[in-house]
Amino acid sequence: MSLLATLLGDAPSSADAARGAGPRLLAYVADAASAALLNSAAPSLLPCEVRTGDIRSAVRDLARQRSPDLLLVDLSGVADPLAAMEALAGVCDPSVRVIAVGDSNDIGLYRDLRRIGVTDYLFKPLSRDLLEGALRAAGAGAAADEAPGRLGKLVAVVGARGGVGTTTVAVHLGCWLADGARGRTALVDLDLQNGTVALALNLRPEPALREAVEAPDRVDDVFMERAMVAASDRLSVLAAEEPVEDVIDITPTAALSVLNRLQARHNYVVVDAGRAQGGAARATLEAASIVVLVGDASVAGLRDLVRLRAAIVRRSGGGRLVTVLNRRGAPGELPAADLMRTLGEPPEHALPYRPVPLAVAAGVGEPAFRHCRRFREAMERLGADVAGQPAAQDGLFRRWVRR
Repeated sequence: MSLLATLLGDAPSSADAARGAGPRLLAYVADAASAALLNSAAPSLLPCEVRTGDIRSAVRDLARQRSPDLLLVDLSGVADPLAAMEALAGVCDPSVRVIAVGDSNDIGLYRDLRRIGVTDYLFKPLSRDLLEGALRAAGAGAAADEAPGRLGKLVAVVGARGGVGTTTVAVHLGCWLADGARGRTALVDLDLQNGTVALALNLRPEPALREAVEAPDRVDDVFMERAMVAASDRLSVLAAEEPVEDVIDITPTAALSVLNRLQARHNYVVVDAGRAQGGAARATLEAASIVVLVGDASVAGLRDLVRLRAAIVRRSGGGRLVTVLNRRGAPGELPAADLMRTLGEPPEHALPYRPVPLAVAAGVGEPAFRHCRRFREAMERLGADVAGQPAAQDGLFRRWVRR
């Protein structure tokens, strides 16, 4: 699913209503007349800030600050408006409603913008009546013919077998998508009793995930907001530490209900699905936009990597499969020639064996790529691939095979 599909989310959340705050408008317009009209008309409808610039200015600013509830951007003079909107989607929270203005009176452009989730498109010169009507409809989420809200990208990280570093990959991928791709990211641990996602980031999970999956009909946006723990301004973690003696059965329906609610509020939802042995984890794999399959180059690891890859392909719900060879260079791994004979082609990505930086980072609860250059470069390639950004240079594994 395109990142651009995250532009349109739900109406202002119940969390906003509980705080008594209305939608906040941030507007970027390139001409003085539009700016003057916005400064005159918008404040009577909702709190607003008007800045000089176009959609490119919005992309630059929102990469460094939190998104508003309502965003108005100027497409005047932009050669490729749809590409600019895709860039905006990469830095915008999924719940943001977007109004576009421009100098092109093109019905085709209007339809394209509506199709990708833009709330409205206004042709310059702006009139006060049309502007106020668009702001009211977008602020209330009440446009009768509005396109349905779409969801952020669901990324399932699954291990070929235990001990291959599935949680390490999931945690670092979530951190990179929040830091490197500047997307609002949710990191979810489906192992409610023995999961280590929160532990890897030195966080204490809130005791609400179990209630969310056992009674999904009682979950709303306020509940989810309280259930998640913030790791940074763009990364939140949903995990649990339930008693090991309890029997917890997460149904596929309950898991997907929680994940869909997260997708409506985040650009990326990264799920540590472990070995995908339960029904909820398998349903997550089938629903995911991208499945990241993690294995290593040991004999057993390679065997299970091939088996699970074939099973995922057979049961795929249409998502893309990305294979990651973790701990490349570890003692006891198979030679490159044997790997190529078994896999048939190199995996898309390889992460280097760096036990010391990973152990140190785990001890302080932060990503290892902030301290290890080789690991950071490999994670940048994987993260950019998942985010749909331009491909970086050849991966470590491919260069190693050529040598």
